Amino acid sequence: MQRGHYQTSTAQLIEAAKSTQDLSTAIRATYSAQLSQTPKLLIQAGFLWSQLAPQDPLPWQYMAEAHLFNQQIKKSINALEQELQRGGGEGLVRVANLSTNLTNTNDTVQKELQNYFLLWLDTYPHHPKIHYALAILARELGHTDAAIAHIKTSLSLDERYLEAQFFYGDLLIKSNDLSTADRYLAQYTKPLKLAPSLLINQHAQALTLLGQHVLAYAHFKELTRRQPNHFYNQYSAGLLAYENNDHLATLTHLNKAIALDPNQHSAFYYMALSNLREQRPKQAIKLLRQVSKGSDRLNALSLLVELEAPIQTQRVSYFHQLRDQNQDLSPYIFALEAHYLQEKEDINAVTQTYQNALHTHPNDISLLYAYALFAESLHQFDITEQMLLRIIDIEPNHINALNALGYSYAERNIKLSQGQTLILKALTLDPNNPAIMDSLGWVKYRLGHLRQSLKLLTQAYDILPIAEIAAHVGVVKWALGDTQGAFDTWNLALEQEPDNALIKQAILDAQNEFQKD
Repeated sequence: MQRGHYQTSTAQLIEAAKSTQDLSTAIRATYSAQLSQTPKLLIQAGFLWSQLAPQDPLPWQYMAEAHLFNQQIKKSINALEQELQRGGGEGLVRVANLSTNLTNTNDTVQKELQNYFLLWLDTYPHHPKIHYALAILARELGHTDAAIAHIKTSLSLDERYLEAQFFYGDLLIKSNDLSTADRYLAQYTKPLKLAPSLLINQHAQALTLLGQHVLAYAHFKELTRRQPNHFYNQYSAGLLAYENNDHLATLTHLNKAIALDPNQHSAFYYMALSNLREQRPKQAIKLLRQVSKGSDRLNALSLLVELEAPIQTQRVSYFHQLRDQNQDLSPYIFALEAHYLQEKEDINAVTQTYQNALHTHPNDISLLYAYALFAESLHQFDITEQMLLRIIDIEPNHINALNALGYSYAERNIKLSQGQTLILKALTLDPNNPAIMDSLGWVKYRLGHLRQSLKLLTQAYDILPIAEIAAHVGVVKWALGDTQGAFDTWNLALEQEPDNALIKQAILDAQNEFQKD
């Protein structure tokens, strides 16, 4: 039914309930008003219901929601108080949830609700739904400890409160307290056949995150037994069966999943992976060719190229056909072709592929950047510079291009002032990026600002202790006369990577450059 239809029928039901003073008609009008998503009608219908059934808490719940939707906070709170006085309380939970979902509310509303709910605990100290509502608000306000305390109290007052059980589990999972979540949920999911589906699903998520795939699979398998036509359950069971190296179960669940939702092509991808593990490449290729949408499409294409491995004489036509079949991914397939040729060490063909790609897609930033890096690996620095400048011309705030070009200048000890400007702009856009700090430190070194250089490089190394930055730190320390500090830095890096060429080259370069000094 359309919203307008519900509005019309609600208005008619309200008039009928007024004229007949019939309670059931007023209740129908209230439910119809809720479906119409019209707060004004919901308040009218709910108020009429409350007049015809003065001790019923339920109409006050609906009126509280409608008032909150209208940003009438005081009226919403008054309605909730009326609900509590009549023995209800579910409205507090619903309003707390609604306050976190409405785009036009803020934490001021949630704090006001929280203050009133806390006051009501003086009158209703053993009301589980007040504590549950307070837990919802506390979590939304970022007070996780308070949320846990309230939800625990709610469950101590009503240990069978399913929604509160689920909320606590969700709170633990989102807080990344997975072991506690596992222990907590286990008490409700044993035996599985008697457990609530909601908690089985939640426990399975926690187990998956913990890497306990066998147990997680058992949970989802139970859910597929209960709901065999539920896509998510079948798909999740299939993925977990794959993690457990259970080929037959993987195919069983994922075939059912794709039958339930033919648009979920990731199921084909994981069935292909499972077939590969079983040494069945032909079946895998057939499945990969069916992946034409979804998040695993690029992965499927990459694996397909690897498996089909076109020979030299067929390579051009193969990738042309692949682009023709996947026209929206043409730039990616050019990049895939270039990578494939790099693996074959066919450098001339890689260059030609990038040139063809940029003739077809002259402004594709991913292709320009990939070609820049490839050219740099061949010491074709003019091409690298040209590609990176084109990216910056297209997207002036492209952080990686700014940093890469600036660092390239610093590394070659040219255009240092321009390089510093580029790197400073990148760092302004991403101030905590250690790779950019390293670049700025290196260009400062080239400019002779050794103290500034060391400070920047040390900051970068503290955040990202990798060999490339360690090499730079050591060189600058050596240049400052701290040869022992330089060797300490390099040796520490070599302890992690004994054969690292960057560190060894840094030592040689420093010794050669400063030998005479």
